[in-house]
Formats: sequence, C-alpha cells, structure tokens
Amino acid sequence: MHNYNRMSQRADMEKIMSNDGVTTAFQMILEEVDSVISEVNSQGSAYLRNSDYAKTEDVIAAGKNLASFRSKLEDLKNEWVAGLDEPIRSRVKIETAEVARSIASTSKSARTILVVKFNDGTVIYESKAADTFALTVKKFGLQRVIRLGLRINNFPLVSLQRSDTYSQTAIDNYWVMTHSNTDSKRDQLLKIAAALNEHISVDIVPA
Repeated sequence: MHNYNRMSQRADMEKIMSNDGVTTAFQMILEEVDSVISEVNSQGSAYLRNSDYAKTEDVIAAGKNLASFRSKLEDLKNEWVAGLDEPIRSRVKIETAEVARSIASTSKSARTILVVKFNDGTVIYESKAADTFALTVKKFGLQRVIRLGLRINNFPLVSLQRSDTYSQTAIDNYWVMTHSNTDSKRDQLLKIAAALNEHISVDIVPA
C-alpha cells in the first residue's frame, strides 16, 4: 500500500511538472478551492447535526457560490490549454517546482484522518479530521475543556465567538478551533486527555 501511494504521488508530481506554469498555477488554485469546499461541507454537516437550519442554509449558499467559482476557474484553465499552443504557453514563466510541492503537500494532508478510541469503548472516526477532533472535544466535555484555557493560533480552543480568520467546527452552539494539520490535532487531543486524566488512543490513518 505504501509503495503504491509513493508511486501514485510520484506520478502526480510528474504530471504536474509536465504542465506549463499557468496550467500548474490553475491546478494549485483549484486544489485550494477544493480544500475550502471540503471545509464548508464539513461545517454545513456540523450545523445540520446541531439542527441550526438557518446557518446550514447560509453554508449551502456559500458552497454553491464556491462550486460555481470553481467551475468558472476550470473553464478558464481549459480555455488556456485549448486556445494557445504549448510554445506560446511556455513563455509565461512561473516557478512550477514550488507550486508542485505545495500541491503535493496539500494533497498529502487531505488524505489523512483521525481515529480516536476511549477506554469506555467509544470510537470517534469521521471522514474529516476536523470533525473527529471537535466530536472528541465534545466527548471530553466542552466546559471541562474550556476551563483548561487552551488556545490555538492565539484563539480559544473552544469559544462562543466565531473567528474571521481561522477554521472552526460548530458543536452545540460553540466553536471548536480546528485550524491545524492532522498531526497537530492528534497532539492537541493527547494533551487535552492528559490534562483531564482521560485515557485515549489517537491514530492517523489514510482517508
């Protein structure tokens, strides 16, 4: 499995590097938009689970706008490739190696999620690491976690206030800070568990 993943990532990298700079840049932007769409979908699901239908509708509207923008961006990329021959396109110089590394890094982190196991047999295993993180914090007890006074990105881990800058997940009328990579989320959960004298295991697995 690991050998296959490395071969797949190498093939993706070679494909990216074979493109001209503008096409590669389009791909990078599309990857970023896809990442935001995924976060929006996750947030909408959290609102729906909490029966917050008004906010769910707002997120759905935002998701539709993002999807529409992504479609236009894809059309522009296709127009660039179809409308100009390769020698002309190659005259536009963009540092494709750095772009490719950014895409590969984003793709790698997007393919990992968390599996959290409690001593009482509870297993939290969502399709997004952010959802697993937030639900685990809920399992610990939101008020217990709040009393720890933990902060991420200089913002409370659990807050009634929504951040305008960082990604959060809605849980029971609170916002849980989830703006971090999967490794950091695992470390944060283990730190919280230790502070609360809870015994858990946290594994990072492929999505």
